[in-house]
Amino acid sequence: MTPSTERRIAVMTLWAFFGAFGLAFALSGFRGENVAAGLAGFVLVAAAYGAHVIANHVFGTRFTKGEVALGFVVYAVSLTSFVVSWIVLPDFGGANIAIGLAGFGLLLAAFAFYMIANHGVRGSIDMIDSIRNVGARR
Repeated sequence: MTPSTERRIAVMTLWAFFGAFGLAFALSGFRGENVAAGLAGFVLVAAAYGAHVIANHVFGTRFTKGEVALGFVVYAVSLTSFVVSWIVLPDFGGANIAIGLAGFGLLLAAFAFYMIANHGVRGSIDMIDSIRNVGARR
């Protein structure tokens, strides 16, 4: 078995375990307006992300372009669903709002921590500020 295959299996196993339980807890928290369960779900999703970072380190790789794209799409769709639910549903309670704000904030903070830890503050800003970087190369 190649290291690439081993890494892929490790990452899929980590996400299947932590992600499935995280999703179950988050949905349970939103459904029952249970802040502890909802936040536990987001913590498990953040743990899956952290475990993925560790797996990348163990195998000496970085996130693939597909993993990055999937992560951004899932985050954007989830955040959009939360905001639309907040606006449209009349019985979307305060506990659900607290779960969503704290949970999505946690995931954003985990991403920012990863970027700063791996690339430094300056490197992270340079990666995000691609318009300025393209103009500087000309």
